[in-house]
Parts: sequence; C-alpha cells; structure tokens
Amino acid sequence: MTGRNEAVPGGQDWVKETGRGPGRPPRGAAEGDEDPLYVRIANDIEKLIHQGKLVPGDRIGSQTELAQQYNVSITTSRKAHEALRTRKLAHTVAGAGTFVGPEDTTPAPAVMPAYLVIADELATRIRAGDIPAGGQIPSRRMLAKRFQTSLVTAGEATAVLREKGWVYTVADMGSFVTSAERWPSEQEWQKTIARHRGRREER
Repeated sequence: MTGRNEAVPGGQDWVKETGRGPGRPPRGAAEGDEDPLYVRIANDIEKLIHQGKLVPGDRIGSQTELAQQYNVSITTSRKAHEALRTRKLAHTVAGAGTFVGPEDTTPAPAVMPAYLVIADELATRIRAGDIPAGGQIPSRRMLAKRFQTSLVTAGEATAVLREKGWVYTVADMGSFVTSAERWPSEQEWQKTIARHRGRREER
C-alpha cells in the first residue's frame, strides 16, 4: 500500500463530504459493538486518507496484500474494499487495482510514471484544441528533451495515445492527431491512466 506525507488539497473537506471520518462507528453498528475485521481495515485506510498519507489517485493495497498485511482471508479484504467504495473513498479499475478517490480521479503527477505524465499532458492539449485534428504532436526526441526523459519513455507515451485513438503514426513522418470522434471520453481516458499506472506498480 502506497503512502505519502503531503497533505491532500482540501483533504479534510473531501473526506467529510463522504459523511464519515476516522474514529466514527460504522453505519449500523450499535454502541459498544466490536467492528468486524473488514470494517477495521477500511477504517485504518480511511484514517490514512484523512491524514493525507493516501491521496486521491494513490493505489490502495490489493485484496491479497491486505489479507497478508492484516492476516485475514481474501473474503475479508474484499469486503474492506467494498466498504471503501460504499463510503465513496475509493474506486476499482478492473485489472489495475483500487485507488483513492471517485472513479474519475486522476493520479497525481508525482506518483505517475513519466510516460503517463507526458501522455496525459498531450491528451489535455489535444482535447483543448491546442493541437488540432491532423496536427502533428512533438516527436519522441522533442518530448524526451522537454520532459528530460528517455526516447523509450517518450515512445511509450505516444504508444498509449495511439492505443486509445488520440493519434495515428505514419512511418518516417511522425504521429498526428485523429478526428475528435475517435478520442476516448474523459472518464475512459482516466480509467486508461489508472490501468496503466496499476500495471507499472505491480511490476
């Protein structure tokens, strides 16, 4: 489970909006009742969110990781994930993992692989019209220089954009923006970022 010490911008308000906060009894629990194990795990993670140690976009431990960490069954850790989703503190991306925040949360650049940072910036510029349909995006060499990264990383960024229909590539010429109807929706694009980020973290 990842954790960082920087504060969440508006973090406490964000958590309060969900209607819960650390230390509050679970919904439906009677005074003095001992929380089920999965509720205790969810409360622990909620506390980390409230403290800013887990911020929107951070990956929460997988069911297997939580089961090992708390010495519980997979069923219990799965219920902990479900509890966090019910509290609207987390969302799950199939094949990638469970992340802090609502479904459209963008991982913070500080915790995103460099190629995703590059791809997301280019996608934002394309959607805003800064790079029009038919326009050429910067070459791998230009991207590598601008973002101070390798040609391989720049190539990975272009590959993600091509995979999702933002651009097409012409051999020996470069990559060009497709027509708007081929672009993914904002929600689909954020899910793509989360999925690729999850794959990188599992390596």
